[in-house]
Amino acid sequence: MLVFRRIYVLLLPVLFFAAEAWAHKLNTSYANIVVRPDTLMLRLRIDDFDMKQLGLDTNGDGTMFYEEMEAGLPAVGNFTSRNFSVSVNGEAVPMIAGNADVSPDNKGNIFAVLYFGAPLSNAPKQVDVEVGFFEIFGEDHKCIAKVLLPGKPLEQAVFSSGEASQSFYAEREKSLFEQAVNFIWLGVEHILIGYDHILFLLALIVVGGQLKGLVKIVTAFTVAHSITLCLAALEIVMLPAQWIEAGIALSIAYVALENIWLQRSEHRWVLTFIFGLVHGFGFANVLRELGLPTEGLVVSLLSFNIGVELGQVAIVALLFPGILWLNNQAFKKQVVWGVSGVILLFGVGWFIERVFDLEYMPI
Repeated sequence: MLVFRRIYVLLLPVLFFAAEAWAHKLNTSYANIVVRPDTLMLRLRIDDFDMKQLGLDTNGDGTMFYEEMEAGLPAVGNFTSRNFSVSVNGEAVPMIAGNADVSPDNKGNIFAVLYFGAPLSNAPKQVDVEVGFFEIFGEDHKCIAKVLLPGKPLEQAVFSSGEASQSFYAEREKSLFEQAVNFIWLGVEHILIGYDHILFLLALIVVGGQLKGLVKIVTAFTVAHSITLCLAALEIVMLPAQWIEAGIALSIAYVALENIWLQRSEHRWVLTFIFGLVHGFGFANVLRELGLPTEGLVVSLLSFNIGVELGQVAIVALLFPGILWLNNQAFKKQVVWGVSGVILLFGVGWFIERVFDLEYMPI
């Protein structure tokens, strides 16, 4: 009964704040850039979450309604003109605003869709794109771009606060090495900012144990998520993203609850393998959103997975010395309960958030 009382007290804040929730949105914008010998065209999608950051929530209720988004289109267009720049062959191209409207995607997210164009006087050899959204939209914002140049296959790029400027060449494709480095970094970045994956790893190893047990846990997680990452990224097995994200949250809550209730780790590698399969689908959803290039698909997939592993190893390497020290402390049980209780809160909170398509968790 004491364990149930602890769990009930821990869950009260989650249940309270659920009443104050609002719709979940991704901090991502999308750009399509088409460069022809004499014309440049840009299609940009910015969602309602980011439009709020521009101060366009006129009634201040925290929600962007269709009418507010439609009324805010001119302001979004002006913001884009100032913060999305394109140069061709070293010369800035003044973008001319075209049509703009409000449109949903197939997942129910609402976007402001803006069109720009510009005539080109010379055949494009180099196109430089700079995105300046990050000061307003946040350091974690991503702008996912698809770029089409004459005579080349479609290229995909991710603009971030650390890589706000990128160049594209009509006469030169990115080498497989450059492509691999790019996807390795994307994998590292995803695991390092993926707080749910970090808390899952912490919940797995906080109960302690020796190096051999830790290696079995990390290996099981690696093998499992690599299997489903490949299957899902190659569209051999597909599951709804909402189910996967909810399953990841549930895996976090379950492991934390097991730490509080059972406090055993002998067969934790088996549990890790099972839940690792779920996390692999989650990694695949991210990779699918970033877009796998048709050229060098296998290299990109393997590189992203390597990046995830490097990030995971870095996290475990930072945590393990503290775990070893904790093994020999008299207050280990209290620390495990406390840490697991916090992780349980987040796991249950994320589960409710993802099942009911809400947003109230702090991260």
